[in-house]
Amino acid sequence: MIRESVVGDVPRIDNTAFVDPAAVIIGRVSIGPNCYIGPGVVIRADRFSNEDDIAGITIGSGCCIQDLAILHVHAENSISVGDDTVINHGAIIHGTTAIGRNCFIGAKSVITHAFLGDNVFTRVMSVIETVNIASERYIEINAVINTQDVADRLRPITAKELDFMKRAVLENREYAVRYKYSLEK
Repeated sequence: MIRESVVGDVPRIDNTAFVDPAAVIIGRVSIGPNCYIGPGVVIRADRFSNEDDIAGITIGSGCCIQDLAILHVHAENSISVGDDTVINHGAIIHGTTAIGRNCFIGAKSVITHAFLGDNVFTRVMSVIETVNIASERYIEINAVINTQDVADRLRPITAKELDFMKRAVLENREYAVRYKYSLEK
């Protein structure tokens, strides 16, 4: 379901993106080219006044937002997701948050009020809150990153992990194309 917000903001979705009919996209949301938005995903940008120029969600090109992920912002907050990023099943992203390019966000992770650089590999069930994560960092399974000191001690990703993320992006990019052209006739 794609619908406007209470102040009339209508989602903007590139015509090459695929949004599953069971996804819910509400408000000031921009979805870039060749994105895949899976079943049960909720992307909701609540803005209760036309004077709020901040509230909104922007998803770059080639992103894959998988089943049951939730991206939500309320007044005066925003979310941006960089190109070629994968947000896995059941992840929750709350604003204000910025996720860089080529990131992999593991299933059931929670990210709120954080900034992630490019090529950040977040494993499943991690919690990242109110920190800045440098580019090319690895976050362990079940990690809790809620102080900048902990964020600054994250290890760099390995070549093998970077290769995994690149493969994941390529494989997930297929979803948009396959679903777009097989189901939307």
